[in-house]
Amino acid sequence: MLKILKYIVIAWIVLSIVTFPFYWPFARMMWVFMPNIPAADYEAPATTIEARLQDIDYLSKLTDYDRSFTQDAQSAFADSINKMRKSAAELSEAEFYMAIAEAVALADNGHTNISYRPQYAEFKTIGARLYTFEDGVYILSTWPDKADALGQRVLSVEGMPISDVQAQLGKYRGGNEAWRTLYSTFLLEAPALLHAAGIAKSAEHIELTIEDASGETRSVRFEGLPAETSSEIPRRSAWHTLVPGGGSAGFTDWAHVHSNSDERLLNYLTNTSVPNSYSLENNGLYIRALPGFRAGDQPIKTAYKSILSEHAEGSLDYLVVDFRIHDGGDYTKSMSFAKAAPQKVKENGKIYIITGPNTFSAGIVTAAMLKYYAGDRGMIIGEQMGDREQFWAERGSSFQLPYSEYYINYATGYHDWENGCKGEKYCYTMNERHEVPAGSLAPEILLPQDFASYLAGEDVVLRWIDELHSSTVEK
Repeated sequence: MLKILKYIVIAWIVLSIVTFPFYWPFARMMWVFMPNIPAADYEAPATTIEARLQDIDYLSKLTDYDRSFTQDAQSAFADSINKMRKSAAELSEAEFYMAIAEAVALADNGHTNISYRPQYAEFKTIGARLYTFEDGVYILSTWPDKADALGQRVLSVEGMPISDVQAQLGKYRGGNEAWRTLYSTFLLEAPALLHAAGIAKSAEHIELTIEDASGETRSVRFEGLPAETSSEIPRRSAWHTLVPGGGSAGFTDWAHVHSNSDERLLNYLTNTSVPNSYSLENNGLYIRALPGFRAGDQPIKTAYKSILSEHAEGSLDYLVVDFRIHDGGDYTKSMSFAKAAPQKVKENGKIYIITGPNTFSAGIVTAAMLKYYAGDRGMIIGEQMGDREQFWAERGSSFQLPYSEYYINYATGYHDWENGCKGEKYCYTMNERHEVPAGSLAPEILLPQDFASYLAGEDVVLRWIDELHSSTVEK
């Protein structure tokens, strides 16, 4: 028996040595990038103020885990924590939320922010949903009694020009300008949060100056409305506002500029939970990149493989891959697609990669990989992505404040999709295995969508591609 046990121990040691190179990176990934954050351990607070101070104390530990803060940002964050402690008894709930948002945003990292869910699920929001286009902020969806404001441009909030308001709200969210501007509309829809930011005069309503298509302006008061059932409101991304019913999920009977019909809705915004691909004129193929972790009832990897299997290698004159609603997921599920898709295009063909401010996280990574494997045939067009080429992402267990229960998104792993980060101390494990130096991810051709073309169902990016290839064929 002892002899058998001895052989088992020897076999285990040999196996461990042989498999160590394979399992070590994954063990390191779990150890370094996925911390198990201890839950808050405080005595039951006797007062609301004591509970809030516990929140602040727990929040102060954020920089123990988040690596995106520079030394200067850490110092500024500590100052913000001290300021919150001194004013804890005086802050309204909205002011407290905004103080946390501003402190966390000092990291200037798209993945490091307070959860924005409370902005539309816990605080009252106006009976309108807004979105920023190239030519301004427009009202896309409204409660029935404000339907006459649909499609009108917002000129100012409480007399302050909308561009100034969005710039001022930028300090409450980390990331690049495109990302900050994109999500400023959530704050614009919440009177109490605008009041806490010193913009709205009341925490119960906001006054908007709006302009119709003829240029006529008027002032409209929008009252704050509570969420019908906040716990049932699904996760909301900024692009959901572009889809009938999407931006007002959790509410009923809302009107939308597209009259709850997909007839003139841009194609990339239709049936967003399932794969979308179709042939283009002059031997092209369109594929909408898939966000999230599944595509309908199948894994994303399977969906991509199915789309590509219908086309022989080198058979296409051009390929269009649209990342405009790809705001995250697991990039390892789409790596094989990024490598295989360019092989379907002729050597002298083109591969167009459409991006926009909603292109974020795994969307950015997949776009970078596609650009790299496309080589000289690849071209990024559209609008600026929602983050920089260098950013911090990845996380372990949740970081949740004990009293308010606000979630804080933090980041532990470094990404550099312009040059690669291999060799950097905190380069994310999967990046060291799979990263590619894709170069600049800025659009080579800027093709921003304005409101009129969105309303008419005219995709300015696809129109540019179609005109380019039509003229090429004519020649």
